[in-house]
Amino acid sequence: MWAQKILVALLIGYAIASKVFQEAKVGDRVVLDLGRDVVTWKRVRDNNKEEYIKYCGSGKTEPRCKGFVTKNGQPATPASKAHVEKDGKLVFDPFMATDAGLYSSPDQKPKERKQGGAVSAVLNTHIALIVKE
Repeated sequence: MWAQKILVALLIGYAIASKVFQEAKVGDRVVLDLGRDVVTWKRVRDNNKEEYIKYCGSGKTEPRCKGFVTKNGQPATPASKAHVEKDGKLVFDPFMATDAGLYSSPDQKPKERKQGGAVSAVLNTHIALIVKE
């Protein structure tokens, strides 16, 4: 029984370790960075709906290139003043209170670790973007 409790505690520790908390003031320029391998960002706000935005390069006109959209490709509401830069950074200019949420990228794969014949996986990084009062 105690071994199960230790295992659960370790799993919770790994899950928490992959979550970063970032505070932002309304009106500021805010940049989120998960690395250069990111093209698409996903966010979940208070409504628990997944929304997506991605970098597309010049000349691309699909809605996901211009702002956050739902899974169905409809513009997310309330709208954000956000874009993804070529290097994968997500920029809010300006940051609005309605931009608060949990951000991640479907482009990133779980990190696998092999040690002593055992394989473990660490979840991708998630950024909890919080309004700073």
